[in-house]
Amino acid sequence: MKSLGANDKAISALTAASSLADTDVLPIVNGGSTKSVTLNVLDAYIESRGRVNNASVTTPGAGFASDTYLVGSSVAIPNGRLQAKSMYRCKFSVTKTAAGIAAPIITVRIGTAGSTADTSRGALTFAAQTAAIDQGFFEIFCTWRTVGSGTTAVLQSMGTLSHALSITGLSTDVTGMKTATSAGFDSTTSGSIIGCSVNGGTSAAWTIALVQAELYNLA
Repeated sequence: MKSLGANDKAISALTAASSLADTDVLPIVNGGSTKSVTLNVLDAYIESRGRVNNASVTTPGAGFASDTYLVGSSVAIPNGRLQAKSMYRCKFSVTKTAAGIAAPIITVRIGTAGSTADTSRGALTFAAQTAAIDQGFFEIFCTWRTVGSGTTAVLQSMGTLSHALSITGLSTDVTGMKTATSAGFDSTTSGSIIGCSVNGGTSAAWTIALVQAELYNLA
């Protein structure tokens, strides 16, 4: 049986903690020096390694009659952390007035601007609207099929729309489902941001009350 070393004996002599607090301190070796870190800092680091989030705390609208970058949908992509099967998801609510009958378009964009200036990597065009008041909920799901420089990266996107009315209001579809596959692109650009722009079409007067976005399954 292996005997306990000095460090093992020191640890075994400690009293077990019955509960933990955010301000509890652990020793670490950082840059060759022994330092301390609190549990809440360690927890934030571990969370950031696998998932990055954003959301809107405002209620933008009425608007979206032209292509508009959606506040709260943008997520900064950590440099060097994308991998095949990394995923992005954005979901947001919509309230529509009777105005606007065009086909709404949700565009997934990646670039360094965090605006409609960023390149489209997936345009999802839903069925036409009708002149009726309605409420709905969009969900956008994206998966990197491949990542890399040049034209190596490919992003697969799918969007769904659920709404209160059956085949009027936000869509003549009962439940809209659209897909898009990007052309190859460079996913290694430093400082890249993924987000969505929303175009409700001519005369649209949409109010968006909730936006949540997340980037996850990072390397």
